Amino acid sequence: MSGDRPGSRALPYARGGKRPCAGRAAAFFCRPGPTGDQRPMLRPTSGLARAALLAALALAAAGCHPGGDYGYDRVSYRETPAIPQATNPDPPPVPAGGLAGAAQARLAAKNLPAGVTQAMVDQGQDLFGTVCAGCHGPAGAGTTTCPTLSDAKWINITGAYPEIVATITHGVPQPREHPAPMPPKGGGNFDDAQVRALAAYVFALSHQS
Repeated sequence: MSGDRPGSRALPYARGGKRPCAGRAAAFFCRPGPTGDQRPMLRPTSGLARAALLAALALAAAGCHPGGDYGYDRVSYRETPAIPQATNPDPPPVPAGGLAGAAQARLAAKNLPAGVTQAMVDQGQDLFGTVCAGCHGPAGAGTTTCPTLSDAKWINITGAYPEIVATITHGVPQPREHPAPMPPKGGGNFDDAQVRALAAYVFALSHQS
């Protein structure tokens, strides 16, 4: 094509015989000629242009630093380290008469009075953890507001089994040494058989030796 640069070729005509510089394509594919007409833009195909392009690509590739140039190796896959699991041992047993729902060591009763059985002591131990332990502490160890029940010292009674039954039934409205009065049945909803079981457990607590 006359006027074109050596080593270049013009864009081919579009299908149908239409020139590429006709219509909207002229703004993108054409340039003005010497006489003002539109000519197709030229694409360099010389060996010099290709060599310059390859040199630019080589320089760009040289700027990359794959691998361990920065102090560490590139790892495509890394195994997740095993994390040790904390062991969960069983909790230590709660002293006899502890809070309800906790594992409790059964109290082996000694020197029970006539009519009182180990089964009553076991039932009383379970009932003690529902209400009584909240004031008298686990296993009747005592608190700042209520007396200890696990020793041989008694404040308002002598510690006989019938007296313990009566104390639980009627409560202690005016305690001698502790500030908190005891409501009837400790504020619980116990029937007479449960009260006797509670008294059996309290008796066993105070007669362990």
